[in-house]
Amino acid sequence: MNPHVPDRPPARTVRRVYAVAGLVLAFMWLGEANEPAWVHGVRTVVLLMILPPLLLPANRRLAAAYHASARPGWALARLVTARTLIVTAALAVNSLLGHLLDPPSDHALRALAIRVLFVLLTVPLQIRAARRARARGAHPSARPTLSAPRVIVAKLALVAAALLAQLLLNPYVVNAQVLIAAALAGTVTALGPRLHAKLLIAPATPYVPATPDGPDAPEQRPARAPA
Repeated sequence: MNPHVPDRPPARTVRRVYAVAGLVLAFMWLGEANEPAWVHGVRTVVLLMILPPLLLPANRRLAAAYHASARPGWALARLVTARTLIVTAALAVNSLLGHLLDPPSDHALRALAIRVLFVLLTVPLQIRAARRARARGAHPSARPTLSAPRVIVAKLALVAAALLAQLLLNPYVVNAQVLIAAALAGTVTALGPRLHAKLLIAPATPYVPATPDGPDAPEQRPARAPA
């Protein structure tokens, strides 16, 4: 493998990721169907302002540490724990915001618990994916990474279109939120892989693995990708 060529995940893996993302988005849309559209919009904006800026840099840094660690078990535990805590905290803030903006329903706490449970159920998948990425050998700093601003803009455009469509359909269609949720899942699954490359940023400097001539050769550190 040429270390200067950025390593990209297989197309099948990208398609699977976006299929899962579409289902998660549809599930969350249905879970917030009983609240006013403006509350849904505000909660979505706040969630996007929290999650990508925190999750993407932490994931990049801890994935690089796991790749180079002499104690991969501990480094992997930190990586998965950080991801889980960041997502859980973002969901909790999102739920609290909904509590403050709109009178909470009886199932609000139950909905949060179900979402957190789904996050915990992804832990085995995270472990498997991280081990596979480490086995491929390419350092995370040498691979393109998702850009938080681009992800935020793409998600805001998608949610804005969905909110507008639901407002237009509500007077004419019973349970319009179900139709919109299905459309969201289909849109993310179909268009996500095609737009994936546009959401990526390349590393600032290609990572070149150290090839020391002896034990005293200086250590080469991977370049950090821009935020």
